[in-house]
Amino acid sequence: MSASGRKQTSRILNGRQMIEKIVAALLIATGTLLSPGCVGIGSSRPDILTLPVGDPERKGQQVSVQVDAVVNTLSGSTLSPQALSKHLADARLILIAEQHTNLEDHRIQLRVLELLQETERPLVIGLEMFEVEDQPILNAWIAGRVTEPDFIVQSDWYGSWGYHWGYYREILLFARAHAIPLVALSGPWEVVSETGVEPDLSSQDHRSLFRAFFETDDPVHGGLQEDQFEELFAAQCRRDAVMAFNVAEALEAHPDTTVVVLAGIGHVVYELGIARQIQEWYEGPVTTIVPVSVGDANTRVRASIGDFAWGVPEMTDPAFPELGAVSVRVEGGLHVIHVEPDSPAERGGLETGDVLTRFKDVAITAKPDLNRTLATVKWGDEVALIIQRAGAPRDLTLTFQR
Repeated sequence: MSASGRKQTSRILNGRQMIEKIVAALLIATGTLLSPGCVGIGSSRPDILTLPVGDPERKGQQVSVQVDAVVNTLSGSTLSPQALSKHLADARLILIAEQHTNLEDHRIQLRVLELLQETERPLVIGLEMFEVEDQPILNAWIAGRVTEPDFIVQSDWYGSWGYHWGYYREILLFARAHAIPLVALSGPWEVVSETGVEPDLSSQDHRSLFRAFFETDDPVHGGLQEDQFEELFAAQCRRDAVMAFNVAEALEAHPDTTVVVLAGIGHVVYELGIARQIQEWYEGPVTTIVPVSVGDANTRVRASIGDFAWGVPEMTDPAFPELGAVSVRVEGGLHVIHVEPDSPAERGGLETGDVLTRFKDVAITAKPDLNRTLATVKWGDEVALIIQRAGAPRDLTLTFQR
């Protein structure tokens, strides 16, 4: 490694708290719970399921959730998907939460879209994973003017979002098959600040929820100072407000449709994220659907977690291979700042402090390089890595086994 590379690495190691803060912000802001495989909202963090926050009428109650059943959290009654569809008949705005790497959550999102499509009500789908500058490529996708491989490249999927395309593929194909408009929801804060609106930072319930995500001994996510926490909370609220603003714009542009928003759980649960921030521009009702991973027959959630809780099987492993390491870009590669226990990375010998330079014979200079290459790996594959450790190159072989 060059002298400048060593100097930059030294700054990163000395600024460990800042790195942890940034990584935690990315994980929470994009809806990833604090677990290696982004397992569903369920047994991984039961405290988040049962926080006494949100709607005053429901936050004092809990409801039971079963696999493949939908619970109306206001009444406590259990519904079939078809019965849920009737409840959604007049909904103007629907928010559906997701763990980004939980395929079951995405299946629920797709099923809701299918149910709504069957009613022949016009739909618009709002997507957290696309920036407003991506709107032209979304339009081209729906119009059938771009192939699937070209869409992945032109939208910079593995650069701007990074999660495996397979998690979202069926939803995007469904939208194109039915010519359902897609709307990009993420973007710079300036889009909103130019209107003179500031994010609402007043909710103590939202702070309690946000803090619950960080109450862990995980070396990446734990140990935030109060000023760091407040900075991250403000950033989360700004992200919520940007998406809320773009949702409101979509509602105004499509007055006779149902707008369905797909976003990370941190933006949806307890109606403290997008639903709270959108009140600045939209006064109508918001309906929220939260997939819940059911670990056992005693799984219970706070009734205020959303309007409907849809039970899904607990995910023990991600659908697509994951490295199991957190890294940041440095000169010459990706600097590993955390390795998940019992992950392919740990079992293959990757250590905190290593700099990943090649993966599957592809030069790794930034995270998108790794994301794109990792997406070609299948469970069971062996992959060769080249790392720098203590300034010297070393070869590793990782086996991607669950």
